Amino acid sequence: MNTNFKIKLLQNLSNRKANQGFTLIELLVVVIIIGVLAAIALPNLLGQVAKGRQAEAKSNLGALNRAQQAYVAEKGAFALVTPSTSAVGVKVAWQYYSIAEGTSANTGYTATAQAVPQYQNDIKNYASAITKDTSSNIFSIICESSGTAAAGGGVLITLTTNTAPSCITGSNQVN
Repeated sequence: MNTNFKIKLLQNLSNRKANQGFTLIELLVVVIIIGVLAAIALPNLLGQVAKGRQAEAKSNLGALNRAQQAYVAEKGAFALVTPSTSAVGVKVAWQYYSIAEGTSANTGYTATAQAVPQYQNDIKNYASAITKDTSSNIFSIICESSGTAAAGGGVLITLTTNTAPSCITGSNQVN
């Protein structure tokens, strides 16, 4: 090989290695793009976290309704609930909600899940009810507040003898 050619080839290769790397502008563009993508994705992520927390209320209220339904089918009346015991001995874990239950042996069973204070800005309140009519038809419902707990999102259910429960204005039926 020609010595002059070898020298020029080695010089060219050494110049290429010296030019490798990113400029400050290129790095800034990448950081800006990542920032824009994060700003778009973060609200969606937070919404999914809230939906996961709300799933606790829907799942637990559904379990309490099913337990009462089984109790009614077996005993013919609703299980009486006290502040220290849950419906028919069902143990449910509440992390994001506080629960209030009430039972009338003749009318039905209700439960209200209120968001605990530190999550009131993120999640909605829920209520559930179960009733039966004179033909022993059992009606069950879970209602969701239309807004978050902090925005005054209350949820109420009408519960009368021999009729299906229904959500009151400002609430939406979940099941």
